[in-house]
Amino acid sequence: MGYAAGAILALWMALAAAAALGCALYLRLLRRPQPRPAVSLPVLVAVPVRGEAGLDGFLAALAAQDYPAWRVVFAVESAEDPSFAALSRFAAAHPGLAGRVVVSGATGVRAQKVHNLLAALPALRPDDAALVTLDADTLPPPGTLTELLRPILTGQGDLSSGYRWTLPASPGAGPLLLSLAEMGVATLPRSARLNLCWGGANAIGRRALDRLDLPRLWDRAVSDDLSASRAAHRTGLVIYAPLTVRPPSPTDLGVADALRFGARQHRLMRLHSPWRWRLAGLVLALPVAGGAVALAAAAQGSRAALACLAAAWLLQRVRAALRLAIAKRVLPPSEAAKAALTLRRGRWWQPLAHVLHAAAWAGSAAGCRMDWAGRRYRLTTRGDVRTVAGLPEGSR
Repeated sequence: MGYAAGAILALWMALAAAAALGCALYLRLLRRPQPRPAVSLPVLVAVPVRGEAGLDGFLAALAAQDYPAWRVVFAVESAEDPSFAALSRFAAAHPGLAGRVVVSGATGVRAQKVHNLLAALPALRPDDAALVTLDADTLPPPGTLTELLRPILTGQGDLSSGYRWTLPASPGAGPLLLSLAEMGVATLPRSARLNLCWGGANAIGRRALDRLDLPRLWDRAVSDDLSASRAAHRTGLVIYAPLTVRPPSPTDLGVADALRFGARQHRLMRLHSPWRWRLAGLVLALPVAGGAVALAAAAQGSRAALACLAAAWLLQRVRAALRLAIAKRVLPPSEAAKAALTLRRGRWWQPLAHVLHAAAWAGSAAGCRMDWAGRRYRLTTRGDVRTVAGLPEGSR
């Protein structure tokens, strides 16, 4: 085994150990006491919605939130959207939440999701302490709003953002592989200097709202969260990432759709934060290269390569155990049980999940086009929308 192969194996082992230590650090940070706000200030929750998939579960989870001072506005593209009737019924059934549904209309200058959020902004009041955005394809536990708003109300951050915990909603390789790949992202420890927003559970405090000027920032945006992240870092605002905010996100995507989803997410990262995208590529490529080198060398009788393969397997099991412990602390019991099943099935599927993730990153390396929710967006090199066109019915 040559010097280059040995170096690749050493770097692979170092990265695998660091990943396990990262999970251990996450678990330790979960046990750290956090400050609690003295008062619960009013906030606006904005939810862009398209279609009815998973909506009943989301609305039930939304109604169960334990934060005492919030109201909600739903934003849809059209009154013809299948979700409109259900949202209107929810608003009428919960007058205490001041629920309302706004129709944004179609747009040709930005992502439709962003356009829907902009239509919700007029509902903000001067005394609102934050704007919260939630994705309607998640199942936020009752404490989600409380935990998401805590860093803003205690002065720990100007913005506060969680991340989805993806779980299979159906059997099959696609949901399992995507859930395993996403679990690695969900259990990464966070740093306030490097954090990014995730629009599925994001809170923008009043100070940040005043400085970011969302109507201008989102004017031609394709990504509400990455554009806000870039602007926040540029203006010195702190993005805090509460480790307890991991709303379950069911998925039933097949392998091909999961690959396209991953490529779209990484392409957005490449356009909005190129250095993070390059770092992600390095982290994803190294285990693939290390595994390939180890298998080739082991086939030639290398004991060192066999030892690396065994160590990689053991470290994978350590990470799985740590992630299960994290899941039990941040997910409801029923969803933690699903995470446990996913991790058990992932014992043999995890390497393939990593390969899928690496392939998604590779698929994002070129082009400034994105197909999303029935539309084709052509983007500038900074991730702004250049043109919007509908997709053919068969390719949606």
